Amino acid sequence: MKKILALALIAAISLFAAAAYAEENPYTLEEFKVLVEEELTAARDVVYYPHAFEGDFEQLYVNFHKLSRARYETVAPATEAGVVLGHYDLYKNLKELRESMVQIADPASTVWDIWEDDMAVEDPLPTEGWEISYDNPGFRPFLNPYLLEDQTQVKGNVVIIAGGGSTHRNNVVEGYPVAEFFNENGYNAYVLQRRVNPYAAEDQVLDLTRAIRYIRYYAEEKGIAKTDVMITCGFSAGGMNIMSAIAAGNATPDSVYPQYVCDEIDQMSADMTVALPIYGMFSMTPLDFSANENLPALFGVIGHKDSLYAYVLPGLDNLCKTFSDFSFYLAPDAPHGVGLGTGTRNYVNAFTQLAQWPQMAINFIESRIGLQEKTYDLNQTMNSW
Repeated sequence: MKKILALALIAAISLFAAAAYAEENPYTLEEFKVLVEEELTAARDVVYYPHAFEGDFEQLYVNFHKLSRARYETVAPATEAGVVLGHYDLYKNLKELRESMVQIADPASTVWDIWEDDMAVEDPLPTEGWEISYDNPGFRPFLNPYLLEDQTQVKGNVVIIAGGGSTHRNNVVEGYPVAEFFNENGYNAYVLQRRVNPYAAEDQVLDLTRAIRYIRYYAEEKGIAKTDVMITCGFSAGGMNIMSAIAAGNATPDSVYPQYVCDEIDQMSADMTVALPIYGMFSMTPLDFSANENLPALFGVIGHKDSLYAYVLPGLDNLCKTFSDFSFYLAPDAPHGVGLGTGTRNYVNAFTQLAQWPQMAINFIESRIGLQEKTYDLNQTMNSW
């Protein structure tokens, strides 16, 4: 009898929840998908421009990121890839947060269009795939600059590439907060809004090398100090972009797209002083670094619980032999995609051991650029190389 009553109670609760849900979301699935696309289109004019708006930017980006990925990945409460009616609260919160943001600057004035008049890209431009893209059709890559006010105190410049494979950019975890971290430690930082699908995968590497060259080319005009110290920090696919860019050396974009006409920016050096591939120190295809005569100092990180761990570990011996200055840290408790390891509200929890890498990276960088003595701790107990 108790079992029957319990089942009846569960059924009643389920019916009540279903009724409440139906009242909350009055749309059909097809109607709702149209609303989602409209909202994502509008949100993209905000979420890529952190210097142009004030408000709860972190939560805005978390909601945008989840809803955007829901169209091609499984995002709760869905059980398979695709937008479902259960994403209504995510959509509603995104819309409310976007509408509550206060614009304080023209978004275009807060970023740098790295390709300017032309762009190395396939011809004709991709026309299919934009309906599930992270970006609006015709997206052009750019930099979000985080420049220190007093350039006489700048130690160097860091280009940051958030991960996300070829489908998205996890800027809320691996972009904006990382730029702020490097600012706090005396570095100019730049978040690269690289191209993703439906653009070709090669375009991501072209965007990175172009970003480095762009910063060097405009150093005097924009008052950027210490462009001789160029550091790259990439996460997951961003780290893989770094490894591919190192292998490419100073190859110009016309080596990928022969129809592209190189400009003065493309003649600048794409060399890196230090490279920090964070849980992305590998490539899905073999890389030949022999074309690069100026290999950077290389510092890699991955967590032992990271699904990419099995890809990184087998290549360590070869990297040790290839890069004369190489260091690697294996965090014992961290999974994939946790950025600084300090957590992101309503998205990523903090992971204590991985949270050591940012300060380790600062020490690595500054011992290589002459700001601190390079020493070896013989009492080191962490799982690092």
